Amino acid sequence: MSRLINIPTGIRGQVLCLQLLGAHVWAGLYATAYTQAPLELSVASRRAAARRRGRQLVIGGLAYPMHSTQLRRAVVWLDQHGVRTTQEPAHA
Repeated sequence: MSRLINIPTGIRGQVLCLQLLGAHVWAGLYATAYTQAPLELSVASRRAAARRRGRQLVIGGLAYPMHSTQLRRAVVWLDQHGVRTTQEPAHA
């Protein structure tokens, strides 16, 4: 299985790149699939890597807004790679 995935967020053509490197999860938000530099970048330990907050995926303290279908895709990919996500209240 690939340890890198690019997922369209469903918002303004942005793409979220998730990558697993050793004990960490990296997330980078790109303006488009063709952009070379990320708009935002975060990293977190795999043990406490991801949270879902409403329609956002939170990695390393940064929240990445996503369409609900794409959020489910990211959560499934993380789960398949042994990274558990937790749900927190949307208003948190």
